[in-house]
Amino acid sequence: MWTCKNLWKKLAPLARSSSTLCRQNARGVVLNNDRRLPLVPQAHMSSGTPGSGGDNNLYYLLVGATCVGGGFYAYRTIKGDKERYQERINEIASRPNKVVPEQPITEAPGEQAAETPQAAEPATVAPAEVPAPTPVEFPSHAPYLLIGGGTASFAAARSIRARDPGARVLIITDEPDLPYMRPPLSKELWFSDDPSVVDTLRFKQWNGKERSIYFQPPSFYVSPQDLEKVENGGVAVLTGKKVVHMDVRGNKVTLSDNTEISYDKCLIATGGVPRNLQVIERAGEEVTKRTTLFRKVEDFKALDKVSRDTKSITIIGGGFLGSELACALGRRSADSDLEVIQMFPEKGNMGKVLPEYLSNWTTAKVKSEGVTIITEALVKAVSFKDGKVEIKLKDGRVVKTDHIVAAVGLEPSVELAKSAGLEVDSDFGGFRVNAELQARSNIWVAGDAACFYDIRLGRRRVEHHDHAVVSGRLAGENMTGANKPYWHQSMFWSDLGPDVGYEAIGIVDSSLPTVGVFAKATAKDTPKAATEKSGTGIRSESETEGTASSPVASSTPEPPPVPEQKDNYGKGVIFYLRDKVVVGIILWNVFNRMPVARKIIKDGEEHADLNEVAKLFNIHED
Repeated sequence: MWTCKNLWKKLAPLARSSSTLCRQNARGVVLNNDRRLPLVPQAHMSSGTPGSGGDNNLYYLLVGATCVGGGFYAYRTIKGDKERYQERINEIASRPNKVVPEQPITEAPGEQAAETPQAAEPATVAPAEVPAPTPVEFPSHAPYLLIGGGTASFAAARSIRARDPGARVLIITDEPDLPYMRPPLSKELWFSDDPSVVDTLRFKQWNGKERSIYFQPPSFYVSPQDLEKVENGGVAVLTGKKVVHMDVRGNKVTLSDNTEISYDKCLIATGGVPRNLQVIERAGEEVTKRTTLFRKVEDFKALDKVSRDTKSITIIGGGFLGSELACALGRRSADSDLEVIQMFPEKGNMGKVLPEYLSNWTTAKVKSEGVTIITEALVKAVSFKDGKVEIKLKDGRVVKTDHIVAAVGLEPSVELAKSAGLEVDSDFGGFRVNAELQARSNIWVAGDAACFYDIRLGRRRVEHHDHAVVSGRLAGENMTGANKPYWHQSMFWSDLGPDVGYEAIGIVDSSLPTVGVFAKATAKDTPKAATEKSGTGIRSESETEGTASSPVASSTPEPPPVPEQKDNYGKGVIFYLRDKVVVGIILWNVFNRMPVARKIIKDGEEHADLNEVAKLFNIHED
């Protein structure tokens, strides 16, 4: 409105002078020609008297409409500013409630307030003191910002600090815990004899050594409020906070409480969330609260309590997680009245990964742990009746249980893709990245959420611990300027208790042609023996440092291969072929040979006799 007024002040004199000039010119023409101009009406400009013509009315109408519009816009702007200001004041006013240590300072006036009503009013004027706590909540800027508190983030933080000792790294995680390893949640923790393992989260590895699931103790980390102050930098973890928006142009993120943190370089390592069956999601609240989606520490604690308080648990899923939990709970059921049921659509455990004969052998192994196996089970409906969860299968079978564990896969967490404008792979899911794990010039992605290009096997997305370690480490190096491509073939492993375990690399799909070479196992061919030799229960942490430049085959004479020999799959090697080239390898109770397997896949050669290749793994040595 102020602009319209200024514009009118500038244009009005011009209009008046123009009108005067027109009248003077007309008068001059009449005097010079001694006659009046015919039929020329007198001009009425904007400076004329009101109501002197239609043109003036139209002019005033336009000016009036402009003024009204400007006034309305100014009103809306001022009103919006007031609302945003009030919201900001309210948000700031709520912050002191979170800073617990500073609350006792304001307790003394509160005692007087109970006696004198007039003294109560100063206690309500909290906004005057709120700006003080805001800087100490957490830093407003982080040179290295890592979104996600899992294995990939921790590996990246360690790598960044190794190359840049003074780096300031901020990890943001929506979990309440510091970074920890997930594999023990479905493996070693369940076999602990310590009744307080749920609280301590410490366990004995197969080799008898004890360790915590946490990568580092709290003393290793810098507090978030001190990250900008410490002289030599450090790693800080902001727990219980979720990043809900990314502004890639402004290099900043927004948290769920509307706090903004800017960054120079950012890593997205958001991992994934467990999938659920739609029939369970539609079954109602009673079924939902009796269903566990296993992923985090809190899930382990909840399932541990359920296994002690209920009489039956049904695990839906026959993959890695489902089979590991089935063995763990089955072993526990030996000392209690717990009934453990595992159902899956395949014909045997690990049916999508293992050849059929080995899948059948694994199924028998799981049964021996006290688990009831239901194969070729397609869930049709789930309901809650008479205090039990009722699972109806498509073939008419009905299973009644107290609790369900849904272990049916992982969905990569890509919620930030929309706000950040990042590409999500339509085939494999996850953020699509280049060979250096970059999604943008200053944004990297690692772990389960990264869809990367494998130079040997094509574009892939891997959901295993070793991949999180290696991709996180590489992303951290590249964030400090290394510019290294991703050449590593990640591995994964699974243990069905302390006696049976396997390690795998590449594409292991039971639909591919396979060749298996087996030998009789000895006492040292178990996960327990392997960890005793390597000194670590997380086998990938040690094996990823190894290389295999020139593997040496065993000189022991090789007996004939026995891929189909019944109940004698003590140890062996399974090769997965595509176009006669080995694209995947499983080492069955064969440990510390992964660098050899990695080299075979990297070479990408055709092999006329895989029995000769199997000699490289020394499986016939005693």
